[in-house]
Amino acid sequence: MKKYHVAEVFRPNTMPSYTYINRQEKRGTTYETKLKRALQKVGSLIAISGGSKTGKTVLYRKVVPEDKLVELSGAQINSVEDFWQQIAENLRIPDELSMAYSSQENKGGKATAGGKSSFMSMLAASVNGEFSKSSSQGENITQKVMRNNTLVLKTLIAGDFVLVIDDFHYINPETQLYLSRILKAELFNGLKVILLSLPHRADDAIKRNPDLIGRTVFINLLPWTKEELEQIARKGFDLLHIPVPDDQIAHIVQESALSPQLMQENCYNLAMRIKEDGEEISMEAVRRAFGDTVEAYQHYKENVQRMWEGPAKGRSRRKEYTLKNDQHCDTYGLFLLSLSIDPPMMKLTSAEIHERMKEILRDGEEAPNGMNLANVVKHSESIIKASVPALDTLEWQNGALYILDPFLLFYLRWDEEWKQNAIR
Repeated sequence: MKKYHVAEVFRPNTMPSYTYINRQEKRGTTYETKLKRALQKVGSLIAISGGSKTGKTVLYRKVVPEDKLVELSGAQINSVEDFWQQIAENLRIPDELSMAYSSQENKGGKATAGGKSSFMSMLAASVNGEFSKSSSQGENITQKVMRNNTLVLKTLIAGDFVLVIDDFHYINPETQLYLSRILKAELFNGLKVILLSLPHRADDAIKRNPDLIGRTVFINLLPWTKEELEQIARKGFDLLHIPVPDDQIAHIVQESALSPQLMQENCYNLAMRIKEDGEEISMEAVRRAFGDTVEAYQHYKENVQRMWEGPAKGRSRRKEYTLKNDQHCDTYGLFLLSLSIDPPMMKLTSAEIHERMKEILRDGEEAPNGMNLANVVKHSESIIKASVPALDTLEWQNGALYILDPFLLFYLRWDEEWKQNAIR
């Protein structure tokens, strides 16, 4: 019987193998199957949407071979030039290619290039009119071609690469418009493109270019269910021969906030404590594992501090509230504390936030509501967005707060230091 190591079973930061879950959409087709079919449908743009950390990257990397992937981040594309430059660098296409051939042959000779693919010579020869003679000796002729957008596109298509653009919604509107037009034209020529985005931004490319209507395959990853997250734990703990009880698995599922990555990490830390440190299987061991997990998310410390400090106070002092433990905090500290209490919730209406505040306030203490509460939430949203603009964290919309980042929620619940600092 094979002995498995914890690190090969639970893999929070890379592609899982033993604990990979092939999820299904509503109609029973797996997301894997739908993506494979979409890639076979030449001429179609593929839009994969889903909440933060729902497995968009894991899905396409499971289906597309690594050596066929060209991955870009919308957060790093500030211009059209950035787009082409990043693709060329990914494919390792040099600024200039040299081609040597005999004058007795056609121009299909050998190209000297440090490109990613073995078909670079064919591509260089196929770009008609792009060569300029640099030297000739007898029958041996050397010609050069400068890298250009046409060559980059030919490389992508001829090599059967799949271009993946993550966070397409972060690209500025002008560049989005340009890319939408280019993609539409080149899809007809065989280019394969996958766009990753949040659910409410899945049709950004179509908005920029309505010609993509009917040419786009949408794969919307639904939020993970508790049953799907449980499968990660059961598969992994069974392989490791760790009999974790149902109630402890349920607790891990709840705290993982529907994030498969958090589920993998919490299971990993619990398994390490039991396998490596010899701890007994217990709810206390689960809680200590959560403490191990939250240490990996200390980069939230500064951002959360900015939120509980709130915007500049000016001359006026903020109202202070007395908590059930007789400690004090202001409105912003109270707001964050209300997010951190049981049960963990990724969406809260203003009424629910108000009720949570009442739970932690001393009897008789009035919780902020109405416009005052809405202002606190909006200011908190603005503060963290200014701190980490490339990360979807909080969104206040139509009287409800959406916590888009499950890691932020986990940090608020399991890091004790920020709470001590926010309370006076």
